[in-house]
Amino acid sequence: MRNLKKFRPKPNYLWSIVSVAGVLFLLGVFGFISLHSNDIVDNLKEDFQVVVELKSEISSKEVDDISAFLQKDVDVLGSSVKFVSKEVGLKQLAAELGDDVLSMDMPNPLSDVYTFGLIADRFNSETFRALQERLSAKFNDIAGIYYDQGFVEQVAANLEKMSYALLVGGLILAILALTLIYNSIRLSLYANRFLVKNMELVGASWSFIRRPFVWKGVRHGLFSALTAICAMCLVGYLVFEQVPELMQYLNIQYLVYLVIMTIAAGVLINLISTFFIVTRFLKMNVNDLH
Repeated sequence: MRNLKKFRPKPNYLWSIVSVAGVLFLLGVFGFISLHSNDIVDNLKEDFQVVVELKSEISSKEVDDISAFLQKDVDVLGSSVKFVSKEVGLKQLAAELGDDVLSMDMPNPLSDVYTFGLIADRFNSETFRALQERLSAKFNDIAGIYYDQGFVEQVAANLEKMSYALLVGGLILAILALTLIYNSIRLSLYANRFLVKNMELVGASWSFIRRPFVWKGVRHGLFSALTAICAMCLVGYLVFEQVPELMQYLNIQYLVYLVIMTIAAGVLINLISTFFIVTRFLKMNVNDLH
């Protein structure tokens, strides 16, 4: 009897906590990418530049009128409107190709231009074409309006595919996460199955039996969530240290949401899983427990 008691298996709660923390970490990373993907895509859209080339004989008043029109247009990102004179354009070209461009004895081949981006929500081929028609109809001193139509259409198609991929990936990951967490908790409670049944046999109510296990599950879920959050912070620190350019896309509000969701997921999933697992043991016959 002493030997049997000595080698009686004990619940492996540490393995359960680590396993749940690992799954919550993966869910957190996926959630971080999903939450920030829209901001990153919006920034890329607004960085896309439309070029309005002006005729050489255009008056200064017309230049100002075009600027005012672009600033007020509902599709244009007002803060992105920028006038680039042909002299400035030549200097920029020289910076890219070399100062030999400035030493050439030839007239400046460039034109004055306006560059601007569109509001992210309005980034599509129809908006570009409609804006092009409005500008051409209102101003006669515009030599041309240029944008990469093929690139715009490709971006729109890829964004639609990416949204579906994130949705499908999220559903698959959520199902796998719930399955792994449930099995990890079930294995950690398996050693207590006889204790659960013995408490029932001596007259304890199901709610009384479940209560300590459920509260322990809540605590373990909280520990798992905090462990996952610490791991995400460490990984995030290492990533942003290596690629500091990504800091511009970091949204503190999203991080707060992510922390709250991770804690809620860890606590709720552990609570619900523990509740159903203990109830399952209570419903089993004594012979089935072996």
